[in-house]
Amino acid sequence: MVGPETTRLLSASQLDEDGENNVRTQSVGVLARCADPTSDECRTGLVVGYVQSGKTLSFTTVISLARDNGFPLIILLAGTKQNLHEQTSQRLSHDLAVQRDGGLSPWALLENPTAASAATVAQNVVSMTDPTVPEMFRRATVVTVMKNPARLRRVKELIEALPQYGVDGSEVPVLVVDDEADQAGLNAAVQDDDATATYQSILELRAALPRHTYLMYTATPQAPLLINLADVLSPDFVSVLTPGSGYTGGQHFFVDHKNQFVRRLSTSAVNEALSVTDEPTEDLKLALASYFLVVAQRAKGPVSMLVHPSHTTDLQETYGGFVAALSSQWRQLLQLPGEDREELVDRYFRKAYDDLVAGGAAMRSLEDLLVAVPHWIGATQVRVVNSGTPADSDIRWNTAPSWILVGGNKLDRGFTVEGLTTTFMPRRLGAGQVDSVQQRARFFGYKGSYADLCRAWLNGTTADAFEHYVHHEKLLREELVKVDEQGISLKDWKRLMLLDPTYKPTRKAVIDLPYFHDRIKGDSWVSVAKVPAVDVSTNIASADRLRTDHAAGVTRDERDGRDDRRNTKVLVPMEDFLEFLADWTGHPDDVALVNQMGLLLRARLDDDPSLKVEVYFMDDGELRSRTPVDGTLPLAVGHSAKYIGDAKFFTPGFTSVQLHQVRVATSEQVVVGLSVRVPASLAGAVLVQA
Repeated sequence: MVGPETTRLLSASQLDEDGENNVRTQSVGVLARCADPTSDECRTGLVVGYVQSGKTLSFTTVISLARDNGFPLIILLAGTKQNLHEQTSQRLSHDLAVQRDGGLSPWALLENPTAASAATVAQNVVSMTDPTVPEMFRRATVVTVMKNPARLRRVKELIEALPQYGVDGSEVPVLVVDDEADQAGLNAAVQDDDATATYQSILELRAALPRHTYLMYTATPQAPLLINLADVLSPDFVSVLTPGSGYTGGQHFFVDHKNQFVRRLSTSAVNEALSVTDEPTEDLKLALASYFLVVAQRAKGPVSMLVHPSHTTDLQETYGGFVAALSSQWRQLLQLPGEDREELVDRYFRKAYDDLVAGGAAMRSLEDLLVAVPHWIGATQVRVVNSGTPADSDIRWNTAPSWILVGGNKLDRGFTVEGLTTTFMPRRLGAGQVDSVQQRARFFGYKGSYADLCRAWLNGTTADAFEHYVHHEKLLREELVKVDEQGISLKDWKRLMLLDPTYKPTRKAVIDLPYFHDRIKGDSWVSVAKVPAVDVSTNIASADRLRTDHAAGVTRDERDGRDDRRNTKVLVPMEDFLEFLADWTGHPDDVALVNQMGLLLRARLDDDPSLKVEVYFMDDGELRSRTPVDGTLPLAVGHSAKYIGDAKFFTPGFTSVQLHQVRVATSEQVVVGLSVRVPASLAGAVLVQA
């Protein structure tokens, strides 16, 4: 039921009608997958959105729906850092309108409470569950708690204290929302057969809640998908969120408009940027000039710039000093006519202006903007945000129209940088964990109206990682959407991810699921030829069906000079070949390899629906006898006086597949072997659950 609190929330969200309907529909779908509040059941769900796409509004709407549907208690796990926890709690309080005129509110919001609040929570639970209580006096409790062992333990103690005040905890349905669920809460000690303190505290909290659903919200679901399926935090179901109109993410910035958005820093420029001590780099100055022109062009706030040099606080402090000093110097120079002003304009502002115009931005004249720039510099707040600064470093977005934030890890995952247009990030890729890198993308968001003004100066390898992630994310989301729409349990879904081995899906410490992660190399043969220990008659039937369906197009290959038999071939749509692969059975290693090839080729087909596969029926489908070597059948026939050899039978530019009908000499078992050659243009790498 969509009740009054959900309706009020969405009406106040400033979304258009389509946006409201989108959030409402998706949120109803999420809550519908949760455990029935009247049953003794616990469920774990995964909710996947994009970075900066509105996940907070999504879970806030789900929380409102939970109250409208009788959930008396909601627990939100929010942030590992105080600034993120405060940001989320403050926004939740604002969006739920916890404080209402007249003092009567349908909400009670408690931040990091202790057992001392048990009486208050119990009173609120009774108000929600006692049918005699009038609606205006019913209060749902929302507890926000940091992902910190001590804080989580105190919330558990609060729950355990409820019976002292007449509330049977086993009868209370609870919704638990874990924001940025792939961070901190998962067990990072699983490789040591141990449990991290935060993970253990979450398990203990869940154990104290006999009726609950644990919703894991994230934009980077790799870690929750690769933990052990028996883990309590391994999700049962998934809901995939679709962003509203105007969202600009990886596809926009790193594929469709990467030449306008990305300014790649060379290796030497990165080295310089990471070792500076006395003088800011030319790239930083150009980025800063671009930002001040953008601020003057937009002429309204909040607008912001993010400077993310590295994870080290010393370098962040250095850059904070650079930005403050340049801002002060430039403000003065731009107000004083003369050679120094002209040199500054020609060296940085004119270049930045020309770059913005070349990228499609509709700009006022440069001289017009330069009149305004000194005033906007004066209105700009510069803040260093790291472990050495207060929780939010005095960032109150409505107190200034322009902000430049300098920092590192404290400004990535979960932190919303309002109106971000310009990013300077020479930071190196690091360990190559794609989920961590993607969380640095604070420049994603609803920027459709000013995306042409956005720029990012990035380490080249980081830019490559963001671009690669677009394809990885697209395929992963498509797979999860299928699971969502078909109602498949995530426990039964084989993990499939398109991911180059250069990168890692997530931190190794939390992975407890065996998987294969290999590259399907271009222009080289890959064989599926292990002797199976299972019935493979379906493979034979599928091969026969593929030939029968395309019999009219089968031709002899004239390159085969043998007299007694000939290879034949037929060109088939890629879609038909993928259907042939879909039900492949055999040795587990071969099945994993077939799944890898299937996912890779499916991704390529999505990009180009006209793709075809040249299928070769080796020896025209006649049986070949082969003796296994270490459990693998040697499929290929070498060259001879009349035969060029199997390896030569491929079609350049096409995916080429050889079907070998083989009798296993040691068992008389008949199997189908595959040899596949993917052209370099379609090659790639895939991660597949073993």
